[in-house]
Formats: sequence, structure tokens, C-alpha cells
Amino acid sequence: MTTSTTITRVQPPAANRVVVEAEVRRARRRYPDAWVLLLRAAPEWHGPAEITVDQVTVRVVPCVSVLAVLDALTAHADGEYLVLLTPHDPHELGANVLARAAGHQVRPINRWDLVREGFGVKRLDPRLTHRQWAWVSEALLDAQPWWPKLGGAVLDLNTALSRLAAARLGRGHDQLDVASLLEWTRDEAAVGQFLELRPEERAGLTDWLESTVGPAAGVTFRLVNHGHAGDAIAIGLALSVLHVPEAARKQAAIQARVRAEERFFAGEAPSEAALRAFAEAAESVVVRWLDRDDSDRAAVSLVLDRAAEILAELRAGGLAGASTMLAAGFDARLAELADELARVLPVPCPVDLAPVEEALGRLKDHRLSKARAQDVEAAEMAVRLARWLTVDEPPPGTVADGALRHLRGWGWVDRALNTVWAADTSRVPQLAAAYQALYAAVRERRAELDRGFAERLAAWTAVSGVTDELLLAENLLNRIARPVAAKAAPLIVVLDGMTAAAATELAEDIAALGWLEVGRREDGRGPAVATVPSTTRYSRVSLLCGALRTGGQAEEQAGFREFWRGRRAVLFHKQHVRGDAAQYLDQDVRDAVADPGTVVGVVLNTIDDALQHGRESGAAGWRLDHIAYLRELLDAAQRAVRPVILTSDHGHVLDRGEDPGSEHADTARYRTGTPGPGEVLIRGSRVLVPGNEVVVPWEERIRYTSRRAGYHGGVSPAEMVIPVLVFVPSVSLCPSGWHEYDRKRHEPEWWRELATTSAQAPVPPAASRRKAQAAAPAQDEGLFDVAEVAHSGPSLGRRVASSELLAAQRAYARKAPPDDEIATLIDGLVEAGGKLPVPAVARLVGQPQMRMKGYLALATRLLNVDGYPVLTLVDGEQTVALSVELLKEQFLSGGDR
Repeated sequence: MTTSTTITRVQPPAANRVVVEAEVRRARRRYPDAWVLLLRAAPEWHGPAEITVDQVTVRVVPCVSVLAVLDALTAHADGEYLVLLTPHDPHELGANVLARAAGHQVRPINRWDLVREGFGVKRLDPRLTHRQWAWVSEALLDAQPWWPKLGGAVLDLNTALSRLAAARLGRGHDQLDVASLLEWTRDEAAVGQFLELRPEERAGLTDWLESTVGPAAGVTFRLVNHGHAGDAIAIGLALSVLHVPEAARKQAAIQARVRAEERFFAGEAPSEAALRAFAEAAESVVVRWLDRDDSDRAAVSLVLDRAAEILAELRAGGLAGASTMLAAGFDARLAELADELARVLPVPCPVDLAPVEEALGRLKDHRLSKARAQDVEAAEMAVRLARWLTVDEPPPGTVADGALRHLRGWGWVDRALNTVWAADTSRVPQLAAAYQALYAAVRERRAELDRGFAERLAAWTAVSGVTDELLLAENLLNRIARPVAAKAAPLIVVLDGMTAAAATELAEDIAALGWLEVGRREDGRGPAVATVPSTTRYSRVSLLCGALRTGGQAEEQAGFREFWRGRRAVLFHKQHVRGDAAQYLDQDVRDAVADPGTVVGVVLNTIDDALQHGRESGAAGWRLDHIAYLRELLDAAQRAVRPVILTSDHGHVLDRGEDPGSEHADTARYRTGTPGPGEVLIRGSRVLVPGNEVVVPWEERIRYTSRRAGYHGGVSPAEMVIPVLVFVPSVSLCPSGWHEYDRKRHEPEWWRELATTSAQAPVPPAASRRKAQAAAPAQDEGLFDVAEVAHSGPSLGRRVASSELLAAQRAYARKAPPDDEIATLIDGLVEAGGKLPVPAVARLVGQPQMRMKGYLALATRLLNVDGYPVLTLVDGEQTVALSVELLKEQFLSGGDR
């Protein structure tokens, strides 16, 4: 019996240009006199016939047979480096052929040698040569230029694959995470290049990334492979809506999930855990975009709009209101706030406000709250006004009482009311109705307080009009500017028409520049009172002259110099402040402010001018950059180390479009005759019109001339109360006996958020309360379930905070947050399902966002016992994550869990 043996030749690997170039360099270093290189490789070549390697022309010839090798050698020209790709062994080629080759051998292609050399390592991770990773060497060589040297002894599997993945995805040498993968899906060219890779490389990279980055990577690549790369982030946002607890069990959501499975995943949906991770990652990416100062708002809007379109295409557009990311979800929360406000108006009680506060908190926790900052600000102002409506506000007992209460309270009401009035409610119709009802309730209450102030003012002016304590326009320089000037010559800026409301905003901006606010009253800022009528002709000239006067700029100039007799003093009006080209401030102004011996006065008319024609910006308030020249004047004063007094001559009321009535006069807010409704007759020495008697309105809707954007001259507190702000660049310039002010001192209690503790149960939203009698399901199967079940007795956070282990951990984290904050942090994260964005956590624990990095570092040191990841930062450190199971395992005994 004869047995025949068939020898199967193993096909050598193919050579690409990278391999050939590397082998040529290696051969020329070792065999500089040889001009022929034999490579044992597949007899195929897909590159150009000639290439250049280190300025040497190299001709590459694939040789399928020995005869082809001989023909190529015969045609070899001098000065040309010849590379022959042959599958034949040395004994088949013969000694004569080998004699002409570099090293007298057929050089085998060992891709791993080239990889090792390229990375600059001595050894390879043995796992790299496993059959599973056979494709990696060729992929690495194909993906180079050569990698930066590692400098280590071993190239490990994860390093090789991470470098390869980063190169193939066009991410450089960045660390890949699910967020960067989702960012990559928006790069059409990079996705196209990935799809052109060999199937085994695509599959290998996908599997490795899923195992290292997480299951969301697998979902991402499935979308890419099915042609949905460009919509990946939008799909993630849409899927998150279909799985939130509020919508997950609705028939529309169930049917939409089936449609999504067919449309995006060819009928084979990923696991729930993978979808959860993918949806969270998509939201985190958009949050990261929104948090960046240089974020492309247009791109964000496109992604959000596309997500809403996808929901509509899946016939689930009605569920978008449950989204924590989409605009429909934001608007739904605005609508919820509107419903809660409408429920408590017009006369809310403190106990009524808990649902309103909760609705505001839900709005601020929405991921679009930063992008929709104006909407959030208006909502905050509306809630503040609702709080104010619950505060006891008796009529003022005296002019001083009314002026002080206006500066410290009613002016803040005006600030909030201006914002609410100017709010854009076009997307949420019921919000417009709620804000209008709120405006009406606040104005009705303010009108009574304004009337009380006007009556006290009329009585006081008639019998006295002078006071030892109350600041007046005519004694403001003497009682404020002189004590300040005893330390250093001040810069006195008169913002014509600035109200108490505007002063609250400007003071915040100025303090943020590093100025220290000081004042003569220990309990806070004090007001001044304008003349009657409260117009520029009377009140401003009286202020700048330091005595009751009437006149214009000439009288102001002369009176200002006379008041400061014995010191150099100069007063600049609007037309003298503007400089020439490349110099914003006039040189005379700059020189005067720089001179430490000169008292400088500057009148800025920005606010008063806006009352004539309105403001082009349509802004609701007055910030530092809204006032022309003010920032530059402050900078000049700071350089000169001189104090600044910021005040006004009167305030103003705004035109809200109401009917002014039938009376007419030559001026907008005062007249002669008999007072009617909303008016009062005032007489006395501080009434500076001829005859010392005038009819003036306290009702802000009354005006006697044609319509303008705003008016002044009446006796409402908004017109009569003059804010006085004093700032010094150094505490050494604080006048003797005066006091330093912290910004928070000036905010009324109702302006601040209501304090909450972790022991207080959260108030459910309106929709939940309306369904309170519906039977709750035994288990919520949504993607974002709350992990912590209801627990009688202390909350999980309280139990952890009171544990012995936490007390012991404080030895290793001495400056860690106190127990009550740790409890609040834990309970807030549990309530949110285990994850919250960093800004939301900052609000939860009452910390500034700028300090959260250090705060969370201390909290993790406290909670992460023995390095276990109980509390972590994920999604590029944009999200705080809590592992409830690890927390219980570490801190609670078995019976307490």
C-alpha cells in the first residue's frame, strides 16, 4: 500500500509600502553594499512600481516564480535598489540568486518585529501574537507613520490597541471614552475611513472598545455599521426619553422602542444596560458642549432638534416633555411652574410655595438650563416675587422708613418685576398668563406701598423737609463725599436716572472687579431722597452743588467747585467724557482721575437717555457693560487707588403700555392744579418749582406727556429714592467709623432660595400630585430607575453619615464636608437614580460650582474606603456617580442595609 503525502505551502503575508520601506532601511543599515533585497512575501504589490526611501529610488517587483526573480535580476539597473517579493524558499532560488541579495538570504516579513521597532520596545506582550489578534500587526503598520517611542520595555496589548483605535478614529493619541466616540460619529470623513477598514479589523476594534470603554461603545458601532453614525447622539437623546420612568410604561413609548429596534438595530436591540449607558453618554456629551464657553450653540440646537424629529418619526413626539435634555422637556417644566404659580396667586401663603419651589428646582436641573439662562432667570425672579407676596409689608411709618425699605426690599422687587415683564413666553402660553397674573398681584401691592410713601413724603415736606439722619440730594456730598475725601479724593459718578433696582445689579458687577463696598451704616446701605419734583433740573443740580438749587450744567459746574472750595475739583458732563480715536476716555478725564489731589465728578446719562427712546438691546436690567464709560472710569480709579462714589439724582418708572389718563402738562410726571386719583399735592421748601407747591403722581402708570420708554419727576419710591454706593480699592481708604459690606448683606431674605434639608421629603410635581391616587407599580423597569427603595426611618444618607466607619474615615479627610452635607449629597444622588451633573450637585450641597473639584475630591476621600469606587466622576468629570450597593456594603451592616 502506497501512501502519498501532499505538502501544503503556507502563503506568506502580503507586503505593503510601510513594510517595504522599513525592511529597506534595515537592510541598508546592515548591508550597505547590497542593492537587492529578497522579501518572502505574497507575490503581489498594490503600490507604485517605484518608491523613494531616504532619497534612494526603490523598485518593487512581485515575482510569482523563480523565473520572474531571474528576469528581474537581469533587468536590474545600476544605482537602483531592487526589492523582490517572492513566496519561494532559499533552496528554490539557488545560490547564485542569494549571492546578489542583502545578507545572502530571503528576508522573512515579521510584522511584529517592525511593530516592536516602531514603538521602540524590546519585547511584546505575548497576548499580541495570539490568533485572536493576528490582524493587529498589519493594522498597526498600516496605520502609522511610526508611533512616538514608548520608552518602556514591553508593548502591552491595551497600549497597542488604544494607539491603533485612536489613529483609526482620527483622535490622535487622546484617551478614548464613550464621549469621544460619540464626538467621532459627527466626523463624516473619519467614520467613512473606519468603514473602509478590513472587516476583521473593524470587528476587532469594536469588540476591544466595547470591553474597555463599556457597552455604550458597542451600541455606537452598531449604529455606525447600520448607517446611523451622523444621528448617533440624537438617537441616544431620543432613546433616553423612551426609557425614563415617567414615560417608559406608556403604550406610545413601548411601541416606539419596537420601531427603534427595527429601524436602528435591524431588529436586534442591544441590552437594556447598554442602552442605558449609551443614552446617558449622549446626554453627557451635549451637557459638555453646553458647559463649554466656546460651545457651538447652533450645533447643539441641531442635535436637539434632530432628537425631537426622531421621536416624532417613532410616533412618540408627545413624550418629549419628559426629557431632561430636549427643549420640549424644558418647556414642559416651564409650564409646570406656570401651573403652580397660577394655583397660588394672587395671595400666596408661605405653605403654598413648596410646590412652586420644587417646580423651579426641576427647571434649573434640566440640562438646557444654562443654554436657556434668560428663561431660568425670569423663572427665578417670578418665584422670588411670589415669596415676596407672602412677606408682611405694612405701609411705611415715615419717609426714612419708606426710603430704606425701598432701597433694601422694594427696589429688589422692581428688579425682579422688570425681568418677569420682559420674559419671552412665546413657547409656553400658560407661562404668559401666570407672569401677567403675578405682575398684577405685585403691582397692586406695590401701589399701596407707593401711596403710603407719597403720603408720608407730603406730610414730612410740608412741616420740615430737613433731617439729621436721612440723606437728601442736597446733603449727600457733605455726609458721604466729605468723609470719603478725608482719606483720598473720590471719583463721584452720577448715573442720571439710576434706580435702586439698577443699583443692585451694578453693585454686584463692581464688587466682582475686586472693589470693596463700604458705608456709614453698620446694617447696610442707606438711601437718599431726591428733591420734588425729582427731575434733573432740580435734583441733580442740588446734589452736585450740595444745596437746594435749580439750573443746568453751568450751575452744576460752578456749584461743584464752590462746594469743594479749598481743594481742586472738576466736573465732567457727558459731552466731555468721550475721547478721540484709540482713546475711549477723554485725556482730560484720564488726567484728572490720575491726579490724587483732585476730586472728580462725572455725570453719565446712559440710563436717563434710554428713558427717552428705549434701549436697543431690550435688556431688562442694567449691568456694568450697559453703562457707557463706567467700566473705564472704574479701571482708571482703581489704577489711581482712589475711592468711587456711585449715586444718582433720581430714579424712574417705566412705561408698561397702560392708559395714562386725561390730564396733560408740560412735563411727564408733575403739574399744577388739584390732585386726582394716584396723585398728591406737595408743598414746602424742598419743592423747587415756583410757589413751592406741585401736584405729583405716586401711581407709576400716570404720565402727562406723549409716550416714552420711561419717566421721572413723580414721588413714587422708584423715582424719589436715590441709591448711594461707595467702593474703595483698599480697606485702608474706608472712612473712620464706617463699615465693610458683604454682598449677601444687601439681599433681602425672600430673594435667596428657601433652605431645604435632606430630612424634608421632596414635593412631587403637579402632574404627579394629580395622579396621587393611582396605584404605584411594584417595580419601575425604565432605564433610569431609582435604586433606593423607600425606607422607613432615617434616609440612607443619614444612616451613612451617622455610621462609625464614616467617623473613622474623617481621620484621613480632615477638611471633608460635614455629616449633614454628606447625607444631602447621598440622598440627592439616590433620588436622581445614582447620577447628577456637577452643577446640579453644587446646588444640592450649596457650594459654588468653581469649588466643586476640591469639594468632590474630599468627599470621595471620605466615602471611597480602601479605594472602592463608591463616589466617582464620570463622563469626562462632568457627572457625579454613586454606587449605592458599594456604599451600603462599605458603611452599613447586613441588618441595616
